[in-house]
Amino acid sequence: MTQVVVFGAASIAEIVHYYLTHDSAFEVAAFTVDHEHLATDSFLGLPVVPFDELPRRYPPGQYAMFVAIGYSRMNRVREERYRLAKAAGYEMITYVSTKATVWPDSLIGDNCFIMENVIVHPFARVGNDVILWSGSHIGHGTSIGDHCFISSRTAISGNVTVEPNCFFGTNSTVRDYLTIGRESVVGAGAVVLKSTQPRGVYVAANARLMSTPSDRLPNL
Repeated sequence: MTQVVVFGAASIAEIVHYYLTHDSAFEVAAFTVDHEHLATDSFLGLPVVPFDELPRRYPPGQYAMFVAIGYSRMNRVREERYRLAKAAGYEMITYVSTKATVWPDSLIGDNCFIMENVIVHPFARVGNDVILWSGSHIGHGTSIGDHCFISSRTAISGNVTVEPNCFFGTNSTVRDYLTIGRESVVGAGAVVLKSTQPRGVYVAANARLMSTPSDRLPNL
């Protein structure tokens, strides 16, 4: 069983710990954070170690790592810690849920987290440091760039190119043969029918409050 140190000690790290514990051959040995963010010496009953002390206490070669940080600053915070861990010599694990549909010859990078009910079609590619939340769909021939976060129920159709550091909100949809520019935000429920501009923010129309209260709606 591979021993893993998780970078992070917040909600994403808690989720990663749960999935690795209950659905993988990995065992979480400890957590690590930046020294200036060390608020406690334990999390979920395991040690929390400052990252600058990690190679001495949990050396690379004996321990692998996973960076469990969300999409802050367009995934830059996670990317920076990923690069630090790699530079320190740690192997970065990838987790694929046993309840995901991922073909054996799929190309998936390191430090990826692929949750239950995710579908990755044949000939798709997932880069390094990508989070695919539960129920998301990656169509055939689509390429997901490094350091992306794809939320629940996102549907990305076939032959799409997603450039690095993008974020997709829950229930967003992308039609086929598009390019999603670097650092794009596709908001929850947005439907993208044209390629996006780098650093563009694309949002769906907000739900609006009707003047009729629910107890006066017909047929309800």
